[in-house]
Amino acid sequence: MNSQPPLPNNELDRLNSLRQYQILDTHPEKVFDDLTFLAAQICHTPIAIISLLDGSRQWFKSKVGLTAPETSRDLAFCAYTILQEKPLIVRNALADSRFATNALVLGDPNIRFYAGAPLITPEGFRLGSLCVIDIMPRDLSLEQVESLRVLSSQVMAQFELRRHAITLSHNIIQQQQAAQQFRQQHDFIEVFYRRGEEKARKEDYKGAILDFNEFLRLNPNGFKAYYNRGLARQKVGDYQGAMIDFDKYLQFNPNDVEARQNRGLLRFELGDYKGAVADYSNAMHPLPNNLIAGDMGFTYSEVEKKEAVVEHTHYLEIHSSDMDMDTDINISQTHTHSILENDSNTFEDSIQYLPFNSDDAEGYVTLSHTQYQPEESTATLLLSSNEAKLYLQRGNARCDLNDYSGAIEDYTQSLKMDPHDPQAYVRRGNARFLLKDYRGAIDDYTQCLWINPNDAKTYISRGNVYCELEDYTAAIKDYTQCLELNSNNAEAYINRANARSRQKDYHSAIEDYTDFLRLNPNDAKAYISRGNARSKLKDYSGAIEDYKRVWSKAIEQLPKLSSEQM
Repeated sequence: MNSQPPLPNNELDRLNSLRQYQILDTHPEKVFDDLTFLAAQICHTPIAIISLLDGSRQWFKSKVGLTAPETSRDLAFCAYTILQEKPLIVRNALADSRFATNALVLGDPNIRFYAGAPLITPEGFRLGSLCVIDIMPRDLSLEQVESLRVLSSQVMAQFELRRHAITLSHNIIQQQQAAQQFRQQHDFIEVFYRRGEEKARKEDYKGAILDFNEFLRLNPNGFKAYYNRGLARQKVGDYQGAMIDFDKYLQFNPNDVEARQNRGLLRFELGDYKGAVADYSNAMHPLPNNLIAGDMGFTYSEVEKKEAVVEHTHYLEIHSSDMDMDTDINISQTHTHSILENDSNTFEDSIQYLPFNSDDAEGYVTLSHTQYQPEESTATLLLSSNEAKLYLQRGNARCDLNDYSGAIEDYTQSLKMDPHDPQAYVRRGNARFLLKDYRGAIDDYTQCLWINPNDAKTYISRGNVYCELEDYTAAIKDYTQCLELNSNNAEAYINRANARSRQKDYHSAIEDYTDFLRLNPNDAKAYISRGNARSKLKDYSGAIEDYKRVWSKAIEQLPKLSSEQM
């Protein structure tokens, strides 16, 4: 009776290494079938196998000349191959005491000749072999043995690509899970801040302070809570605590006008008049006369966004009365012309003494309408246009502050004054999207496209909303429209590819991922997505090539990371 093959000394570690490749019982793959075909051709044998030694069986990943998917490990010639580093050559199995009574020698497939090169991992574990078999005693040349060894290395290289792809996918999943956990934790912490705000609005200042305390305990860098806690402490008479909070807040946000004004008031109450004057002075940052923020190419820093909203609001409060008075003032054109003829410099001479943020709004209106106001004057239209821009700009600033509801109100007001401004529709659509008002966002993007049907970017935005509504057909139509306007829009390709994948149209999705990668050849995520789509179509060779590209890019970055860490 045939004796059982001995076990390697590191058998448990070897089996654990085999499990890492997750290859047992997988479907046939062309890349491995090609290697067994080459092995049979080079060695001139009717049978070639890629075998893996599991705990109690020998499983075939690829085979030529055999139909059985596996055999018992007790009968496996490869069980002896994994005991050595070099290829195992059995010239005549009947003459070898290890195999003479083996059922595979005495019966089908009647093995006489066997040559197997071990499949060795980078860690030195031997998982199985690439072997060739003949039904007649024979031998291999040195060149054939070396070729068999080289082919076994190629088999192992494909296994390594598989393991790296699995590891990369696992790391991506872990990163996504960590990001999700962070978002959940952030949302949990944010509840205390929002609840503190709500309690402060209801004048429950002590309760608000408790919630702000908890928020700052969990998020010490949440500086916005210092200001609101300072306001609440001021309300309950804890002036010293309020001063500490205002000081901390202004260390983070030194140009907040409102905070400096409140600290100035508090300093005045505490008798620190010099400090109060300093805060009032630093809080005085009016915009230049008639300057609409953004028209001169200005961009807001994070600490200036609140100030921009305050300045725009102040202007709109003053000039909203101008627009109301337009309907009440009715000066005859003849009278207007006579004033213009006799006192052409009166307005310019007078207006220079009225600052933009003058509290004397009535005087400003009186001068402007006395000199330039026919029944439907150009000045009225300019004022309306300027106000529309200001509402638009304040809406933009509110968006930057995440006050999307306030921004929508401003964009709506702007559109009442200028209903043909496509930018206002897009901005309002974006804000509605962030508030998950997807139908409202679609209406705004559609209105913009009615005004400007060649706005490729807005087609993408509307397509993204349709994706949120899982209307992938409509989304694909919008991305396609964008690409008809701009065939090199990478964002449209990747979004359409993702939408097509959701519809399980993997062939079209792969075409879009390919076009996207033509424009962005270093995008690792796109390679993974295309690899996943190819895997769905059982194009495992193509999928592995995509995962291999990702791994290659990652390897290229390793020296750079090392140098930066040094």
